[in-house]
Amino acid sequence: MSHSRSTFDMQTPGRSCRLSLYSGLLALVIALPCAPLLAATAGDVTPANTTSAPQEPGAWMSGGIGDEAREDMRKVAAAYNVHVMFSEQRGNYLAGIPFTVARLARGSRQQIYAAVSDGPLLYLKLPPGSYQIAAEIDGVWQSQQVQAGAPGSLANVSFMAKAR
Repeated sequence: MSHSRSTFDMQTPGRSCRLSLYSGLLALVIALPCAPLLAATAGDVTPANTTSAPQEPGAWMSGGIGDEAREDMRKVAAAYNVHVMFSEQRGNYLAGIPFTVARLARGSRQQIYAAVSDGPLLYLKLPPGSYQIAAEIDGVWQSQQVQAGAPGSLANVSFMAKAR
């Protein structure tokens, strides 16, 4: 049994192109807007965690996809005073979530950093104070205020996809 790729001809003024159906599908997938990944079904994602650059004012770590990565994060969890989790309403974890962290002080808002959480878990190590954490899920930004305390005190934040 032989497999052949489906092709079609595209005529343009002065030129003829032969495109593979696979190439067309790849272009369509690339052109689609980015959506959060379901971390629970992201078997193709490498189970590694990401940490912030050393020069950033507050340290962070994201990941938790897969048993090994989740265990690695649990081992260092106590070093971070804000824990964030991204999920769907049904409980499925989400990955690939853009987030921002801003310090709130004296009526001003100073963004500390913006990044993408590689997994459903995001751990932040922030100096004591008030912060606004925002996350983009399904194209909608959600934000929550959190009070980061001294080392040893923990603030938990959860962002959940809205019902469709």
